[in-house]
Amino acid sequence: MKRLTFISVLICSALILSACGLHTGLGSLLNPGKGTTTSKSSGSGTAVKHVKATHTPPSPNTVSITKKDFVPGTMTVKVGTTVTWSNASGSAESVTSDTANLFDSGSINSGAVYTYTFTQAGTFTYHSTDSPTLKGSITVTP
Repeated sequence: MKRLTFISVLICSALILSACGLHTGLGSLLNPGKGTTTSKSSGSGTAVKHVKATHTPPSPNTVSITKKDFVPGTMTVKVGTTVTWSNASGSAESVTSDTANLFDSGSINSGAVYTYTFTQAGTFTYHSTDSPTLKGSITVTP
C-alpha cells in the first residue's frame, strides 16, 4: 500500500512540475524535441511548434473596473504614463474625469479597455457615469 501511495504522489508531482513553465520537470523527458512535433493531419509532414500558454500579469498601470469599484481605487504614476482601465464588470461602464474635459472614455463594453496618457502632474479624480458609486483617483508626479 505504501508503494502505491508513493508512486501516486511521484506521478502527481511530476505532472504538476511538467505543467509549470518554471520547471523543466517531466516536460523535458516527455518532449525531447523542445516543443516541436510533426503534423500529419495536413499531409505535409511539416514541423509545428507547440506554444505553451502562460499567464501575463496585468500592467502595473492597469485599473480593473468591477461591479463594485475601481481596483485599485487610487494609483500614483509619473507624468507621461499611460493608464489602462479594463472593464471586468460584466456590463458597460465609463471612466470620466472630474476635471472638465480632461478625459472621458464614453461607454466601455465589458471586456474592453480604455487608455489615457497623463501629461501633467496633479491628482485627478474620476467616476463612472454609468455607475455613480464607482470612483477613483490617479496622482501624477513629475
